[in-house]
Amino acid sequence: MEKDRSTRIIAIAAILVGIVGISLGFAFVASNLIISSSAAVTPVDDFHVYFSSSENALATAAVPGVGSSNDVTATNAAIDNTTAPKSPTITNLSATFTAPGQYATYSFYAWNDNDYTAYLKSLTFASNAPTCTARNAADQTSATAACAGITLSISVGTGASAITNQTTSLATISGHSLASKSTEPIVVKIDYASNALKASGDFDVSFGDITLTYDTVDNAVVSS
Repeated sequence: MEKDRSTRIIAIAAILVGIVGISLGFAFVASNLIISSSAAVTPVDDFHVYFSSSENALATAAVPGVGSSNDVTATNAAIDNTTAPKSPTITNLSATFTAPGQYATYSFYAWNDNDYTAYLKSLTFASNAPTCTARNAADQTSATAACAGITLSISVGTGASAITNQTTSLATISGHSLASKSTEPIVVKIDYASNALKASGDFDVSFGDITLTYDTVDNAVVSS
């Protein structure tokens, strides 16, 4: 019976674009992360994992971005769990950096809206590295070098099965469960490493999608 239940996918897309320029020769990084999801359609349609702004209930309040210092600005992200066909999204994640050593984080939750346990089965990054584009073509070499120090990571859950600061795909995840009517934390972090190159001019950064797949059956059961 459990194996016949449908699978739902939560996809996280990260696209960084410029917001404003800066002065004093600082490098500039701005990001608009769009977190969305797609879903497989099957005859059984009673499996739902949503985004939530609350740890204790299903809620869709704004999710504030938190910068590592006053020099970092970050927008509020917005959750929409009504996107058809049942594709939860979180949008407007945007941070502005002025120098290496800065980062911004967005903390929200996955909410298991089912009467049975959900299992995180995989986490997929569409690309392993960001793309950096200088606003002035003459600065592209510098921007490309700085790009090596910019990462997008995701943390999911707590305890022994938690996924922490993950920057690459996990094709098979086992033992990561989310109980009925409960949440687990998700943290998306955009990091401009302290040892990264300080670019000679402003540049924009784009990331590929991240996909989290929840199902009603754990990988450990499927493989046994």
